Amino acid sequence: MRLASALVTGLIALSCGQPNTTQATTAASAPRVGTISAATAMPNSSPPSAGTTLAYGLLIASGRLELITPDARIAGSVSMADPSLEAQACGNGMGAWTLPGVSASNDHVYFRDGDTRIRMVVPPASVADVTTVPGGSAVISGFSVSPDDRRIAVSVERFSASGINDRLYVEDLRGHTHHVDIYSTTTAAGKVTRMLWPMGWHGSELVLAVWAACTYELVPYPNAWHVADATTAVRRASIGDANCIPGDWASPAGVACFSTSSQQVRVYDLSGTLKATLQTDTGATELSPDGTLLLASTGGGIGNPSPSSSLLRVDGSGVVKVDGTMACLWIDGQHALSPDAVITYPSGAVAHLAQTGQCAGRFPGAL
Repeated sequence: MRLASALVTGLIALSCGQPNTTQATTAASAPRVGTISAATAMPNSSPPSAGTTLAYGLLIASGRLELITPDARIAGSVSMADPSLEAQACGNGMGAWTLPGVSASNDHVYFRDGDTRIRMVVPPASVADVTTVPGGSAVISGFSVSPDDRRIAVSVERFSASGINDRLYVEDLRGHTHHVDIYSTTTAAGKVTRMLWPMGWHGSELVLAVWAACTYELVPYPNAWHVADATTAVRRASIGDANCIPGDWASPAGVACFSTSSQQVRVYDLSGTLKATLQTDTGATELSPDGTLLLASTGGGIGNPSPSSSLLRVDGSGVVKVDGTMACLWIDGQHALSPDAVITYPSGAVAHLAQTGQCAGRFPGAL
């Protein structure tokens, strides 16, 4: 059964409860963040066609994977065990950096339960076993299921005293058949280590986030985004670098990055083509699925504890500033997910969630 259809029962059962909704402190009257470069075209992206498939934000909260609707209801919730990876697997006082073990196709949501089991959500509260990946106290796997539910890309990080091995393979989602190892590298202990984490599929290509595998402190954004052939790992595009800090999540419309030196947000499609440039001092790098909106969040850290979110159009107009919550990604072309709320654009209305969690992606998952 397709996820969109299976969720209907859960939505009906949950329709009795209303989310706690408040208005943003500032909305459409907020000042413009910036203006688009006159020489730069807007992204040529059309909104998704209207259909029966709904969009959901994916959130990990209190040991459960939750499917959050645009109006902040929980359409599905299943137990999700943490992996046993040792926090200091990197050695030398560095922590092993990992991302949520969650992936979405166009029909289903998948998650890594514990170390090795990949399971599928069957809304509203059931699961089905699908496949397995490597895992353990010194091994962690990230994965992404293709939009048609046929293939799975898996990144395997193996930590040891001598160094770290990063391996990427692709195989059939069920049965481990047609397995192909497409990338492998080993970095000696003490050296700067990067890992490739599969975050989605763009047709027959993989969209990979490049992160530091071992860190002394929290890393809030990836080093870059790579788009690579799913059979050979040949890189087709690279977006973002030390001079243009990329957003945490890719969208079907592409990836944005923020240049602190030129004070620009640059929007690229997944071929690596620059589509828009926004002159601004705000790092609004989270791009909506239809490519028309951006968001940025600040606060929650040392020196700036007050959380805030800014949502705006790619041309810099229509700025909505919402205090009290930090949006992390767009659920659809109108709603942004925060760890504790859903924000509606352009009204700035905030629907609070029952508990705070960690953002883990969006459904549907095709890029």
